[in-house]
Amino acid sequence: MPRFYIEPKNVFHGKFLITDDNICNHLRQVLRIEKGKVIELFDGIGNQYKAEIKYLDKKQVSGLILKKTVVEEPWPYLILAQALPKAGKADEIVRMNTEAGVSEFVFFKSEYSVPPLESYDSKKIERLQRVTIEAARQSERALMPKIREAMKFDEILDNECDNKFILHSREVEAAISIKEISKEVLKGKTSIILIGPEGGFSSKEIEKAKTKGFTVIHLPLPILRTETAGVVAVSTLLML
Repeated sequence: MPRFYIEPKNVFHGKFLITDDNICNHLRQVLRIEKGKVIELFDGIGNQYKAEIKYLDKKQVSGLILKKTVVEEPWPYLILAQALPKAGKADEIVRMNTEAGVSEFVFFKSEYSVPPLESYDSKKIERLQRVTIEAARQSERALMPKIREAMKFDEILDNECDNKFILHSREVEAAISIKEISKEVLKGKTSIILIGPEGGFSSKEIEKAKTKGFTVIHLPLPILRTETAGVVAVSTLLML
């Protein structure tokens, strides 16, 4: 069944309205969908709908809501904090980790990050948020991850979470393998995991994180690129 994102405000009184030109065009020109066709809609905040199309043209698609389902994701709430990656990698990081089950994203400037913090302005965040929409649609997630405003490393350390992890590329003093984390530690809790940039975290940053209550963890694998390390770590934690 074709599946599309709809803004929550556009579902009302048992009806729906889509005004996104790209979706309208895809329905008409690509899928050749006509009136009477049943499609699936999701609003990114946990609601899914079976809906029947009653009207469509170049500018809008509307119809009736046949069934509403409220979906709760069964895995823990996990925030991926990603050091600003080099150009072109952010989209892939957001896409892959949305598909893997991340609940929230925040990008931050670390010592070895190449891009300036200013490059992740509101327009960049808005564009990355659109990436989560498509990734959630394809992976059939009911919830769409939020992308917070980018921040500095010291600011990211002040996040209030039940569990706080910082991923290091190698074993260091006081670090534990990600495999040592138990499912019970994450269940029903909010967790954050920090992923370093291409050059990794500095020893100073690791020490700062430890003083802020972060547990240093590592993957029992070869050294991974920053865009790979995050999705592997996230997938491991969410499958515990």
